[in-house]
Amino acid sequence: MSQALFDDKLKRNDNGKSEVYLNFNQTLDVIRKIDQLSIGIPKIIYLVGWQYNGHDSKYPAWFEGNDRLKRPQDANSLESLKWLMKEARKYHTTVSLHINMFDAYEDSPLWDTYVKNDIIAKNVDGTLRACEWGYPISYAQEWKTGFAQKRIDSLCKILPVKQAGTIHIDAFHTWPPVPIFENDGKYHASFMIGVISPYLKFTVEDEAKTQRNIISYWASKGIDVTSEGVDFLRETALEGYQPMAWWYSGFYNYLKWPASFYCGGVDRSEWGKLFGTSMHGEDIVKNDPKYLQGFKEQFCLQTAVWYYLNRLNRLYVLTGKNYKAVQFAENVRTFLSKDSYKVTKGEAILVENSDVLIPALWLGANKLIAYSKNGYENKLWTLPENWKQVKEVRLRRVNTDGETILSTKTVKSGKLFLTLAKDEMLLITK
Repeated sequence: MSQALFDDKLKRNDNGKSEVYLNFNQTLDVIRKIDQLSIGIPKIIYLVGWQYNGHDSKYPAWFEGNDRLKRPQDANSLESLKWLMKEARKYHTTVSLHINMFDAYEDSPLWDTYVKNDIIAKNVDGTLRACEWGYPISYAQEWKTGFAQKRIDSLCKILPVKQAGTIHIDAFHTWPPVPIFENDGKYHASFMIGVISPYLKFTVEDEAKTQRNIISYWASKGIDVTSEGVDFLRETALEGYQPMAWWYSGFYNYLKWPASFYCGGVDRSEWGKLFGTSMHGEDIVKNDPKYLQGFKEQFCLQTAVWYYLNRLNRLYVLTGKNYKAVQFAENVRTFLSKDSYKVTKGEAILVENSDVLIPALWLGANKLIAYSKNGYENKLWTLPENWKQVKEVRLRRVNTDGETILSTKTVKSGKLFLTLAKDEMLLITK
């Protein structure tokens, strides 16, 4: 494959089109529904496609909003975005931005400036180094020339990112994705360890050190940085800098870092079940913004459990021939076998396969969430130890429109009979 053809396939410009899934008014309505379903748990929403013509548009520039998303009464999209960021706080929600500091595109307002200053990665011979997603940027060169700081400063001036206190940097790669063609004729990308810009003299460690500088610069403004994942270089390069990964994995990572230091995110492996995995919600909102089908299930079976487990110290792991288990502080244990998944606290079962009765800790010590994916009748639950003296509980059904008071139920000797319909969620109060 000739280099010319290779580069031609990689060339990527903004096509000027936007596929709008939600405008800012619609987004606030979805945020309200999510807040109802999550019973006020603190949430962060990172907006994708807020700038120019949408997702990945015009990078490395961040300086204009996507006017297809604006409210009619506002002068421009950035004013509408400020409105959304403010209004979302009423629903226990922080709205921030999904940005990118690695990609560059030829139709960006900053393209000529970045090429002139050798910030766009170049091959040894000085030709531009294209990748699957446009052209990569050398963090070290952008930092050295002061343009990284200027970008960050400018964004913080035009939008209240400091008030949000967090930002998501997508594709924050320490080395570039190397494009390849397979025998099927299709285009693929393979991540390989190597310098971002061979034309410059920066090493991989130089680039990683600059990533730490970038995160520290955001932090100096009171803004935490999250990114996509934990990989075998980033886990050490950004350890102590990046507090959360969008995707999280690795058995030893759970043992090495407490959740208060570094956490996920979503982990679809068995260790995610055992240590706790949250949810993203992006596909649910995209596919069904009106009813949010599937949100209750993921929130109750994943995020509520993750929230509970992440507040406990991880003590040790047990492995047998047909099972795995993790022991947490406060006598909490998770158990996973081929046919069974449980979370227990002493004698109380908090999760049994797709049925949940777990403390909603963000609401204090007096509320539990009950949920069942498939439904059940007259299931007997042993309540947590601090509920032993409770004689009666109040039940409320949770939906996108809020809570519906159902009834009170008697508790006998710390035990409670419940009947739940398929995909039903209850809030139980002492």
